[in-house]
Amino acid sequence: MKTGGRLISIIISVIVVNALGILLRFYNFDSYIIIIGFRFHISLVLPFFIIFRSFDTSKLKEILTRPSYNKTFQPLLWIFFPFIILLLILFIMKKIDIGDPEYFYEFGLSSIFDLPLYIIWNLPQLLLFALFLILIQPEKKTGFWLTVAMVILLFAFQFIPLSKEKVNYLEVITLIFAAMSAGIMLKYYQNIYWFAILFFMVFWVNLLAFGSSSQMMLHIIFAAEYSSWEGFFEAGKSYALYLLPAQSALTFLILSLSAYLRKNKS
Repeated sequence: MKTGGRLISIIISVIVVNALGILLRFYNFDSYIIIIGFRFHISLVLPFFIIFRSFDTSKLKEILTRPSYNKTFQPLLWIFFPFIILLLILFIMKKIDIGDPEYFYEFGLSSIFDLPLYIIWNLPQLLLFALFLILIQPEKKTGFWLTVAMVILLFAFQFIPLSKEKVNYLEVITLIFAAMSAGIMLKYYQNIYWFAILFFMVFWVNLLAFGSSSQMMLHIIFAAEYSSWEGFFEAGKSYALYLLPAQSALTFLILSLSAYLRKNKS
């Protein structure tokens, strides 16, 4: 597709998603739906269906069936190494203790055993989002900053204050680091399955370990019947709010280092 048409499709996607998202928030409706367990957030799913008819989708089969990056050990490091580093720092600083959360068995332990099911429920929307981010790229190359900008813009409505709300800057920082990690993943590791698993697992392991009061996050990543979870670990109030942004930043740094070593090796 020509640059003009590509740009128009991208702008339409951003406008439609944000307009609908703000409208849903204004009337206190969820920005996601759950159909027989499968999660569909408008920022992750809607852009693909807005633009896919306007793009050459002949390469979709190759993207789905023959991803160019097929290693296993390194992606597991991307997922767990940042979390382990964060946990070790907190224990060394004595800023974290083993918690005694409510729903320890019903939510906590069952979430570990149900992890494959949660991944399956989230896989379609994350794969559609990865495909969208690939389709909008210029021919024969993947732009880091285009991916970063699109991730931020497509989730912008979640952070626009309505009425007397205030901007949650820590959530914005988390989004920015997640967007930059997405840019690294698509520029250097063209595997949409690891893309989906990485971004699901980063949030899953953090929220399961440290808890969350975000009903949306818990409904999408875990079970739809819970609105809060205290976590397996208890951090001080002055630290708890920074744990997800910190892990997102560490994930980006690990991905960047991995991409740098991969680039220099090739």
